[in-house]
Amino acid sequence: EHKTQSNSDYSLFSIHLQVACNLNMFLLDRLLNLAPPFVQENFQLLSFGFLLTYVLFCLHWVMSTDWEEKFNWFSLIVGSTGILHLHYSNVLLLQNYEPLFLSCWVGFCFYHTSTWRTNYNKVTKELGSIASLKPFDGSPLRFLIALPSTKNRAGQWNQPPFRNGIQVVLVILYGWLIGLHILPFFTPLHCRGDVSPNCCRYNFVIDSFDNTRSSVNMNYCSGPVRIAFAGAWSTGKTSIISALLGHSYSTAQIAPAPSTDKFICLALGAPYSDPIQSDDYERRRKCDLMSHINDITHKVCGKQLSNVLDVADKSQEFSDSFVFFDMPGWQPEYGSECVYRTFYEQMIEKMDFVYIVWDVNHGKIHDTFADLFKQKNKARGRDYEIIYNRYDDDHTDMAFLNQQYAKMSDAQEILSVGYTLKVHENSTRYMEDIDKDLAMLRSKILSVNQTVHDNRKIAMKENLLNYRTKITGMQSLRKLKIGDRLIHQDLNIHLKPPRYNILRDVFGIEL
Repeated sequence: EHKTQSNSDYSLFSIHLQVACNLNMFLLDRLLNLAPPFVQENFQLLSFGFLLTYVLFCLHWVMSTDWEEKFNWFSLIVGSTGILHLHYSNVLLLQNYEPLFLSCWVGFCFYHTSTWRTNYNKVTKELGSIASLKPFDGSPLRFLIALPSTKNRAGQWNQPPFRNGIQVVLVILYGWLIGLHILPFFTPLHCRGDVSPNCCRYNFVIDSFDNTRSSVNMNYCSGPVRIAFAGAWSTGKTSIISALLGHSYSTAQIAPAPSTDKFICLALGAPYSDPIQSDDYERRRKCDLMSHINDITHKVCGKQLSNVLDVADKSQEFSDSFVFFDMPGWQPEYGSECVYRTFYEQMIEKMDFVYIVWDVNHGKIHDTFADLFKQKNKARGRDYEIIYNRYDDDHTDMAFLNQQYAKMSDAQEILSVGYTLKVHENSTRYMEDIDKDLAMLRSKILSVNQTVHDNRKIAMKENLLNYRTKITGMQSLRKLKIGDRLIHQDLNIHLKPPRYNILRDVFGIEL
């Protein structure tokens, strides 16, 4: 019986030990997930350093009788944790308990400032009476020393210790922490006076995620409507643009073989029809998206795309409220070429609306092209529409079109002739039909202008909500608070934006 009882106790002890080990491993994993990336990547080295520091600290704690120095060590650990952990990688916790943490920072800062001032006043008072202090008279080092506490064999005071230096360090540390709480109330300097402050502030926040693909150009928030025409090669993209304008734009090339080999930005409503002149900054500003996307392409791929062209056109029907983009036909090899794919992908991503031009002669939609829409959850009718070009009443192939459309969407929607944009074959037989088709397409394009700015705000707000929990960096609290103001105020389409915010627009103060 005694042996059975011993085995039972041993088994129970083993179970408790296993539970304790599992609990420790769980807690360790949780702590690692909260740690900054550089801690996770060098955990073993940092663990050894922490253990050695802990042992030495314990030895110092036991052997030392100076409680002020112990408190300084404790204060240094608390302040360093606030900088390296809370402000750098766990800003949501910091925001939730900000009054508590801020009170701690202010309390510690006040204590160390008072201690430094008391020590400094004592040193100043004794500068003329203690010989070892005289060399520090007029020297900046007098701010770092404290009164000597021991004497030599001759009965004279020893050299003063630099015990006030730690107080200076801790005052700076907690002043820095307090400053990081004040900084969110000020607009970034480069955004003050910017042509589009909301876009600038949005980019400032989104940059925290090292996610250049989600950034926007300065003309995005209030710029003209962006309409792109994309699809496979030789489906008639340039021809449709020319038909909408009533003439071919200056650099248009129309041929049975692939003709448009550049990404072309068409700034409409210009006083001339030619490539945009170098000093025509008003038109260039409308096409600044091309430069912005090229900057992203360079960050992602290491180089820019040279096949871009800005063109001005006199067309007044769409006025200067629209910018058209004539994109080269997608070819399968683009899917594996970083520069071309990134530029094409960003063009699709940053358009207000995309018209995919399709015809039965070049009707295959390649999988890599379809992925540009499917992986980004682009929805037909909201983000893009398909134009059935060169449509022939006698040779309709909606089954083939639906087969291709299925690659771009997870929806079970079936396209029908009645609810698909069509542009009839350019022949004498369909002249009246073509005019009706183009009139319908014009009205569709013009209708995009009614909701485009709301849709832009919704897209920016969605990005901020998706990445909000991933903010890191020393200015993470500032970026989080500016991001929250954008989410709840500036990008909230249900609130009327103030016409003029004097605090923010003049003084750069955000409340």
